[in-house]
Amino acid sequence: MRIEKILVPTDFSENAQLAFDEAYNLARQLGAKLYLLHVQDESTLRTAIKEGLLHPGATDEEVQAQVEKLTEMRFSRMLAGRIPSECPVEHLTRRGDPKVTIPDYANEIKADMVVVGKHGATAMTRIKTALLGSVAEAVIRKSPCPVLVVVGDRKR
Repeated sequence: MRIEKILVPTDFSENAQLAFDEAYNLARQLGAKLYLLHVQDESTLRTAIKEGLLHPGATDEEVQAQVEKLTEMRFSRMLAGRIPSECPVEHLTRRGDPKVTIPDYANEIKADMVVVGKHGATAMTRIKTALLGSVAEAVIRKSPCPVLVVVGDRKR
């Protein structure tokens, strides 16, 4: 099986950065293209409030532009220090439920592999996963291709 397209979902967390770093190195070795996907699962207004971007009198367009600017800045941070000629990376944002949107996008681009970050398996993480499920768990179950899980810090 030749791996030409690797999807890396990101929520811009440390674990997502670890997954991206692993996927980037793998893609460079294999000559594959990376697809970096951020799924916005909240409304633009909720995101703006949570990120402190909402100001009195701001129009919907201004709020939308601020959220897009923040997302682009976070993509830029993830990609910092990478040489585009070493490994092509396409990044985009979709809106929806990450548990559905990520496998759907993997199918859409005909990804050969998904590389996803996951928190270490502490007792609390296992309880949360059992009760709520996690994005990584859903991607593993629903992905149309193999999934590489990069486990983050286990001390949390």
